[in-house]
Amino acid sequence: DATNGALLVGLINSAQKYLTAESFNFRVNASSTIMKVKQIWTIEFLKDNSCLVHIRSSLRRYLASDNNGKVTCDQEAPSAYSNFVMITQADGKVSFQSDETKRYLGGAEDNITCFAQAVSESEKWVLHLAIHPNINLFSPGKKRYLRYDAASNVVRCDSELPWGPDCVMTLIFDFKGTRSLSVPTLWNCNPHNGNLICCNGKLEPGPSSRSLYVLRVRSGLLCLSDGEGRVLSSREGYVRSLKSDSPSKDELFSPDPSPGQVTIRSLLNAKYISIRSDLQANQTEAKESEIFQIIINNTTRKACFQAASKDYLAVGPKNLLVSLAVLTDNCWFSLVYNGPRVGIKTSDGKFVTTKSNGQLAPVTLSPGPAQEFILQLTNRPLLILQSDYGFVGFGPGTSRLDGNRCTHEASKLSCDEDGYYQFKLGESRVRMSSCPERDQGRAPVRGQLCVYWGGQQEVVHSALCWLAIPG
Repeated sequence: DATNGALLVGLINSAQKYLTAESFNFRVNASSTIMKVKQIWTIEFLKDNSCLVHIRSSLRRYLASDNNGKVTCDQEAPSAYSNFVMITQADGKVSFQSDETKRYLGGAEDNITCFAQAVSESEKWVLHLAIHPNINLFSPGKKRYLRYDAASNVVRCDSELPWGPDCVMTLIFDFKGTRSLSVPTLWNCNPHNGNLICCNGKLEPGPSSRSLYVLRVRSGLLCLSDGEGRVLSSREGYVRSLKSDSPSKDELFSPDPSPGQVTIRSLLNAKYISIRSDLQANQTEAKESEIFQIIINNTTRKACFQAASKDYLAVGPKNLLVSLAVLTDNCWFSLVYNGPRVGIKTSDGKFVTTKSNGQLAPVTLSPGPAQEFILQLTNRPLLILQSDYGFVGFGPGTSRLDGNRCTHEASKLSCDEDGYYQFKLGESRVRMSSCPERDQGRAPVRGQLCVYWGGQQEVVHSALCWLAIPG
């Protein structure tokens, strides 16, 4: 994963091929037309406000060039020959100049070199962001996140925390024009993509020249230029394109991951867990105080829930669920699924129970209606599914859902009262019932979205699905 001062990208040359790091002899070529793991590079910015970078492959080896222009990618640690200056060209493409030899990186297919003394089209690269398209955009200048204001139909930079669906943006890459569309995901959006941020600050339902931006990168931060000397800015009351000779922090944005946020509804009283006063399941409507960010421990596979106040759900001293300002062992729970229903189990094996007064306490070792909840995803009105092998979408010329597509398809997501979801890809409405493969004892087909239905593995488009948090 990218860290502070780093950015995950694909690098596309003038022949529309991605720079690729092969595992065999750590060879480098530019022969792939799609971006997968081998085509993802980490641009590491060495200093703030500096164009000096390292280029690291998915194999965690550093790109380097010697005095003869030979390019290698087998170094586990960077050397002086791994230092490159990333130069943004007028058309938005970038060039990489060796800081040691002053030559430029370029070439095609198996002939990747760093020997050119001047920049031609062969030494220009298009940056394709290799991050999940659903993101939160943070302004270092305002120290706030972008938020869609439905009342004014504009995007403002005023959210201290990226909470709820209005703070989720979707980046769409325009492969033909190699420019980016910035999309806030709205509940009332077009089912294929959201309304697009235009240069005048307003939002429009479809792509046009007003919503296309050239992506520029500065020290790991994004700058979106409309091609007429203006850049998307948070300088004023709402986000729009403004003239800027040298972009300031108000014109730079950090593309932060957008973790899943959920509401937790008790099946016993049909009310949401809330932190408005005491922690209880006592609210009939879900607002900010009823939304929780779910965090998964990758080692234990347990989950914790963080509220907008930054407090965590935890088992308190009186064996009641309370909110804590610090993350402790009592904040971690196991999630036990029964279809779309989930039981929340503490470390001592007891299930959280909803009491008649709305209080929550772990009191029983076996789940029942009082111990079951519905977790409803709140910040993915525009859903993009991604597997380890690519995005989920229909295979070419087929109605089969594959999990290895190089481009994403955004779909509008809806959920019913029972916790079942429905979404639409292209012109096909997808409704699935899925179970984790570990419970079936069977491995899914690589790169293909597999659904278990009645004990049989099938690829179907005619059943409802429920979303299970990994755990």
